[in-house]
Amino acid sequence: AVVSTQSGHYGRANLRKIYKRMKCGGTGAVKPADDEIKNICSQIKAAVETHAEKTYESFEPHSYTSQVVAGTNYFVKVKVSPAEFVHIRVFEHLPCYGGGFFLHGVLQHHEVGDSTIEYFDQNMNFDNPQFT
Repeated sequence: AVVSTQSGHYGRANLRKIYKRMKCGGTGAVKPADDEIKNICSQIKAAVETHAEKTYESFEPHSYTSQVVAGTNYFVKVKVSPAEFVHIRVFEHLPCYGGGFFLHGVLQHHEVGDSTIEYFDQNMNFDNPQFT
């Protein structure tokens, strides 16, 4: 059987290869931080510092991955000192819910730069959410 699309025809074997690479609900590939991620991090920095109960000497996004849900989860590796990185989880609301960014988690234990950013569960106190 062959499946027709606007861009051509795919046999079942090719579709299986495509579907194997898809990870529904999972995170995408890790990418270097771009201008969009740098902007998100500048908006959420104060909430991260409040949660961590400290002021960081720098706050430079290094790399990130994202996950499309009913909005978007961003998992960002951020350099906060010459020898320390933190991982942050930021949720972007859909425009129909007002948009905006919401800090969902911070991992402070990453003290070396070789840790890879990846999915981690929410770890915030949602009784007192930090919106930017």
